[in-house]
Amino acid sequence: MRSKMKKLVSFLSFRVLIHLILLRPFLKLFFGINVAGRKNLSSLEHYIIISNHNSHLDTLLLFYTLPVKHILATRPVAAEEYWSKSNAAFKLVNYLFRPIWIVRDQKIEDPLKEMKEALDSGHNIIIFPEGTRGEPGQIGKFKTGIGRLAVEYRSVPIIPVFLSGPEKAFPRKSALPLPIWNNVTVGPPQMFEGDSLDITSSLEKMIRELSESETAKRHRRHKRPRPAFAYAVLGIDGSGKSTLSRMISKKLSDALRVCLVSDNLEFYESENQKELQPLLTEKVREALGRYAKKAKSLKHYRIPKLAELLLRDHIMGEVQRWYLPDIIVQDGCPLLNLAAWAKIYREEYFNAETCSKAIKVLTGRGKEFRKDDPIFTEARELAALKRFKLDHMRLPDAVIFLDVAPSVSIQRIKSRGEQRQVHETEEKLAKLREGYRLVTQVVEKEFNIPTRILDGESEIDKVTASAMEFIKGLSLREPEHE
Repeated sequence: MRSKMKKLVSFLSFRVLIHLILLRPFLKLFFGINVAGRKNLSSLEHYIIISNHNSHLDTLLLFYTLPVKHILATRPVAAEEYWSKSNAAFKLVNYLFRPIWIVRDQKIEDPLKEMKEALDSGHNIIIFPEGTRGEPGQIGKFKTGIGRLAVEYRSVPIIPVFLSGPEKAFPRKSALPLPIWNNVTVGPPQMFEGDSLDITSSLEKMIRELSESETAKRHRRHKRPRPAFAYAVLGIDGSGKSTLSRMISKKLSDALRVCLVSDNLEFYESENQKELQPLLTEKVREALGRYAKKAKSLKHYRIPKLAELLLRDHIMGEVQRWYLPDIIVQDGCPLLNLAAWAKIYREEYFNAETCSKAIKVLTGRGKEFRKDDPIFTEARELAALKRFKLDHMRLPDAVIFLDVAPSVSIQRIKSRGEQRQVHETEEKLAKLREGYRLVTQVVEKEFNIPTRILDGESEIDKVTASAMEFIKGLSLREPEHE
């Protein structure tokens, strides 16, 4: 008997581990999930969850929202005829979620019988009162079954949940899911008096109200009238640009929503850092960045760093699309970093004209340059980026260059106690310093971008004050660069 019990416990524990180690991380990384109101579930032991229903992701999202201790104690109601079309899918769903299987169009004495048995045995249940997946983004009329169940189990609270996102991430007629954010808004627990029709109507109204609530709206994608204004802080390693970028972000967030694009994404509002829903591309970029830092030579550093910069530039678009900041502060700028690094990799060709041409090509403005233009010979990588349509990088709207002597930077890098990167030598940092100086001049002269060069060897408070003075002198005009 003990042996059987151990096997059963092991079997159930493995099912929880699949949820925690595989399903939840996959959902969070591939789609991204924001849960509002989770506290409405955490204090309860027994409940019925109801939700709108547009996608097969719905059940996964609701299980993602559950307290861990309730994973095994919760059972969703599902249509048997749909999942039984595939024996493998049926077995997998049956194992992971142990659904209460419903056979539609089958005349039985009490269609709620199995739900009642589950509630009587102490299980929580998940019901989609619409009865089937509705039209994307629309809430259908609720079936009366939930009302009848509520009448018989008045002591069991009902938790209304509104899901937004799965109707786009994995719509009804789609064969493959898309990496689109999903939002789960959990309402407070409800207990009812009255008859089943009134209760059904009240629950439908609650779900509709949740769909219109500020909590749900805040996380949806909206069209912005203009792109966020982007400041780029440039400087060689050890210049203090990361610290300055963060200081600027916090100060600007006093009145605006600010996203800092650095080694990590950070979001500030009212001078406080807010939690961000992670982006899958950001996780890939972080991994590439870590790999590049471990390179033993410039040759091995170049490719992963190029890929990391291209992804960082792509993330600028993702940040504007999903986080809706008013301002973006860049710790470095992918486009301008690439141009400055030409001083190391293509020093013999590095001058103001070449730099200007390279920036035009990388921003898609170099259509007047023919294939035989010297720029594509002098900087062969440009031809490859253009061929693979990676020539739409973004120019910032204003640039701050933090100028520091390489010897000072090396001292600061050593004080960190970390392993130095392959380019962190006085000789290479001196070349990069020249590269950034030239790039700063070119973007101001050729592209009419406001720039300011600051003494990075001054105290950080003084540097920050100078940076804020420069920023306040700029109006938040409509950005000219895309």
